[in-house]
Amino acid sequence: MEVLTDKEIKSFLETAPLYTWAEFKKPHVTRSSLWIEAIDSFCEKCGMVRPFHDMRSRGGGTGMAVKALSTGTSYFEFTCVTCRKERHEYLIEQTVGDKTIKIQKYGQLPRKHLERDRTLQKFFSDDSENYEKAIVCLSHGYGIAAFAYLRRIVENNTIKLIDLVLNDVQCSEPNSKMIELLSELRKESPMSDKIKIANEALPEYLKPDGLNPLGRLYQVLSEGVHSLSDEECLNRANIVKECLKYLISELSSRKKNRRQFKSMIGSL
Repeated sequence: MEVLTDKEIKSFLETAPLYTWAEFKKPHVTRSSLWIEAIDSFCEKCGMVRPFHDMRSRGGGTGMAVKALSTGTSYFEFTCVTCRKERHEYLIEQTVGDKTIKIQKYGQLPRKHLERDRTLQKFFSDDSENYEKAIVCLSHGYGIAAFAYLRRIVENNTIKLIDLVLNDVQCSEPNSKMIELLSELRKESPMSDKIKIANEALPEYLKPDGLNPLGRLYQVLSEGVHSLSDEECLNRANIVKECLKYLISELSSRKKNRRQFKSMIGSL
């Protein structure tokens, strides 16, 4: 468990979904509030991530005893330092215990900017409705719903994903045994068999530090949604998203580079 610092509060305001609790150790130095000076956030006016500062005037309080942070609520207000037109506001509930402080975000204006990966959007263009729902649920911390939508997306696009990997292996390693294994994944078979094959059916160059994103996807698909808590589902949903993002982005980039290379060499 991390100690509650300005850095942790900044990260929480920037990334935490609504209605999700985070727990921290009490800092050694007594805090009178959760106030921090600045965050980084997406500015609609500027069209990009910008620094936002709290530009409100603050009282001096010189000579007054520091009152320790107590259970209650906190209000944050930050203004874009570039355009000075866009303002972001946050409402935080804090529960202060003997050794820990729990916080949750229960209000945010404007609504959090939903970041969509263009490569994933393109790949799941035929399943865009489920993809949009998954992104919204992830942004609000709705773990069970996000996991359910992402599972559905993977199930609907499994063959398409396997074919993307298969095409890359055929171009890179035409005599590889991976081709046969990937072809086996396209067939109807028990999920336990698919997990075993998927753990072997990915070339080393697609395994960052030995991690197999394809095998992890199949493993997550085998897990039941209703046996997990909302927090566990949210964690697995993020794992699925990151596995998909890595695999599809890496494969799409390799395919584009091969095409550009062949075009350049062919023109010589």
